[in-house]
Amino acid sequence: MNTDQFDALIRELAAAHATQRDGQLDQRRGGRPRIVGGPTTGRPPALTLGDRLLATILHYRTRLPQVAVAMLFGVRPETVNKRIRDIRQILTATGHTIMPTGQRLTSLQDLHAFADAEGISRPKEIKPAC
Repeated sequence: MNTDQFDALIRELAAAHATQRDGQLDQRRGGRPRIVGGPTTGRPPALTLGDRLLATILHYRTRLPQVAVAMLFGVRPETVNKRIRDIRQILTATGHTIMPTGQRLTSLQDLHAFADAEGISRPKEIKPAC
C-alpha cells in the first residue's frame, strides 16, 4: 500500500471513526446530551487515526505482537489493544480486510530486518503525529 492509498483509506474511515468515537463518548456520559459548541475537554489521543490504522495493519499483516507495536509507537500495550480493536471494527463495518503476509514477525528486530531486506528506508527516530 503506497502513501496515497493509505491517505485515501484514512479519509474513508474518518467518518466511521467519528461515529464510533461519538458513540463511545455518549456511553461514557451515560446518555447525557453533548453540549454543542461548548469547550473541548480532555487530552489529545495518544494515537491519531493514521497511527491506529498503521498499528492495526502492522499487527494483522505481519502478525507483529501488540507489545512490539506498542514499543514502536511509544504507548502501553493496553492502548494498542484497544485501538486495534476499534479500528478492526471500523474496517469490518466498511468492508475492508487485512490479508496477512506469509512471514511472521515476532519482534522489532524482525521488523527492521524485514524493512532492510525489502529496501524500505526507515528513519532513525519515529516522530509522533502531534
